[in-house]
Amino acid sequence: MPPEIRNRRGSSLSAVGRKEAATASEDSRLGQVDYGRWQGRIVSVFTGIGSFFKRFFGSAPSAAKALSVYDAFRHAAHEELSSPIQRSLRDYHIACAMAYHRVCILSEEKKGQEMKLVLSGGSEKISDQVLTEVRKTVSCSTVELTYKYLAEDRTLPVGFLRRALIPDLIQSTMREFSVNAEEAEAIILKLTQDTGLLKDSDITFERILEIKNAVRWRFVPENIAPVPTGKDPVGGFDPSNPAASPPGLDKPGATRYHLDEVDKAHIQNVVDKGGGIKLKNTDTRNRIKRYFLRNKRNFTLNTFAMVVSAVLTGLVTGGIGAAVSLFSYIAWCGIWSGGTELIRMTKAVRALQKAEASADYKLDVNDLGVLSEMDDQKFRVFLKSLRYICSHETLTRIFNAYSELEKDAQLRLEMEKEKDESHLETVIRLEEGKARYLFRRRNLQDAFKLYKRFYTAAVSDVERMDKEWEPVLDQLWTCKFKNMDPEKRERLFSDAANDPRVIGRSYHFKTKQTGWLKKIFPKMTDDFRSDGSITSKEAVEELERVLAEEMPDIELTEEERKRFNTHANRVANALILAKNGVRSYMKGWLKGAFKSTMVHGFKVGWHAVEGVPKLEISPYLPRPSVDGLIIFGFFFLADLFVNRYNEKINRERFEHTVGRNTDKSLTWDWYGQRERTGREEMNTMRRLAKDELEDFVDRILKLHDSHKDIMEEVRLQKQIGQVDPTSPVFDHMQDKEAAVLILRRQYHHQIISEMMMGAIGKYYESVLTKTGYWDQKMGHIIPPQNAL
Repeated sequence: MPPEIRNRRGSSLSAVGRKEAATASEDSRLGQVDYGRWQGRIVSVFTGIGSFFKRFFGSAPSAAKALSVYDAFRHAAHEELSSPIQRSLRDYHIACAMAYHRVCILSEEKKGQEMKLVLSGGSEKISDQVLTEVRKTVSCSTVELTYKYLAEDRTLPVGFLRRALIPDLIQSTMREFSVNAEEAEAIILKLTQDTGLLKDSDITFERILEIKNAVRWRFVPENIAPVPTGKDPVGGFDPSNPAASPPGLDKPGATRYHLDEVDKAHIQNVVDKGGGIKLKNTDTRNRIKRYFLRNKRNFTLNTFAMVVSAVLTGLVTGGIGAAVSLFSYIAWCGIWSGGTELIRMTKAVRALQKAEASADYKLDVNDLGVLSEMDDQKFRVFLKSLRYICSHETLTRIFNAYSELEKDAQLRLEMEKEKDESHLETVIRLEEGKARYLFRRRNLQDAFKLYKRFYTAAVSDVERMDKEWEPVLDQLWTCKFKNMDPEKRERLFSDAANDPRVIGRSYHFKTKQTGWLKKIFPKMTDDFRSDGSITSKEAVEELERVLAEEMPDIELTEEERKRFNTHANRVANALILAKNGVRSYMKGWLKGAFKSTMVHGFKVGWHAVEGVPKLEISPYLPRPSVDGLIIFGFFFLADLFVNRYNEKINRERFEHTVGRNTDKSLTWDWYGQRERTGREEMNTMRRLAKDELEDFVDRILKLHDSHKDIMEEVRLQKQIGQVDPTSPVFDHMQDKEAAVLILRRQYHHQIISEMMMGAIGKYYESVLTKTGYWDQKMGHIIPPQNAL
């Protein structure tokens, strides 16, 4: 039996932990979303710095307090256990549980001729949270405690095999299979010898499973024993390397391995911590690979720019100049990227805080849907903050999480074809594959939370405004346009569509396009012309007269307007490219200034030591250089062509993804042409959604402003109508003003609708549909999952 354990004060270690049902309510606050980059690189850094200063300047963890906690568990055990042997076993179990949380250290010291186990103070201070965790661990079984150590790859306490694990296996055998102590002890000791479990360092998850299953086979033989295939899992024992040698059990009558809930929980715990037992973890490699694939355009352009700069510098100054230029360019890019990333993460943390503070907006309305200024401002802050977070982090995080989910789901389904429960390794791989999928799904659910909140808030707001607008539209239509001559009505709306209050810089209603009004009013244009075009000569003449007299500056045909919009887009793209070029040139200029300042400072310091005059070493101001101008031109032209080509490819791929193009979406890899995977489709939508997100929010907020102005105008018209109750509500409103009012409202709404049907909405829908697809495929392996 295990010897008695003594602490430094000579008291007997003993206690029994009470099991507690810990229920944690899910915190729905946005701030609880765990963003690895931000929290890991900013919040945790400052937390770690704070903890360091507390430890350095504060008091060390109290050994006396740790031992007093142990005494509390010991006294509780005295009331429940009467057997000295049972108390001694619980003594050691409690000590190991406390050592796991680092509130104490369990070591071995020689007292006289015997080695005694002693407790001393640990590195962790006692707090309410730590005490709660210790209490939960104390209530665990010894096997569960063993798995906790193994999951973190920590060294087990001294004497753990003889003093904890073997006695626990003996007791569980006696309890589960109703055998006496002598028989159970003989069986367990024989199995530990056969499996090579001789010392603490030999304890592995596989060996524990071998022993547990061998005991089960002995007392509960299976009726049907599957025939083992492949390599015999039972082999010889190598004394020189017991941890790596296969188990040495005799083949039992049944060979179907079984994992209990504790074993499955351990596998899930290892996976949740980012580890693996039998499956290789390639998360880091995949993340780096996807990062380079997402940014291959920038990497390619920067690499070419560095090569061009190095070659030109080498031609002018010699080979050493090229090497220095290349080194300084790479160093500067690293500093610039790191600084940009730090600023971006800091702004993201601030945006998350703003979103939390403004998340209590209420879109309930009073008279005619006019929001309170406070709620309107909160909603704007909320939407803009989540837009920043989603565009810089969330969309990519969703893509990464889904990519890993798809890969692990495919891997687990492939395993099902080779299912062989007569091999322990296969059983562990199958369970680990299931645990991996559950882990990936939780990660995707966490990543999707903010985008779901952002998108549903935007859609709900648009639906709210639609509900407020529809009764007004019905009244306007009935009062003004329902009984109007169709041709006159179409001329009127064509005129209103070109009003400066309606048209935009980059979007307009295509009034010459077939059925343009039906797209705007699908429920109210049954009596419109089927072709939707203006064929009447009088109508054309009337429109030209109106354009000439009332809007002389807007004499644009549809073709001219299309060319104008194309030109505007090109100008916008040129401005973006010019900005990128100027930025690249400024990076080189700042690099030169930084380098010259450092050189100057070094010379000043050195000459100050030598007492040399400083007149010869004044720093120079960087001047425009040939390589800088060439880099500027390179970025300007290369970005122009590469951006256009990249956008065209993404648009074509998106059309395939959403089914607008029925041809197969193909791509090339090392093995030839193949269909694109789901994660590749998600990446295309991610790229397009990221580009459209900023304009999407701006359009919604513009619709907010337009909706507010329109509802104020409607309220004014109703007040005017109250003067003459016998007339219809909008009878005093001019027909053209009513048409302009309608089109002003529909202008932003139509753009938002198209965006919702585009990459932004499809990305949201694809996460749900693709995850639901894999849930269905994995339905026979995992329990039904909650929706994202």
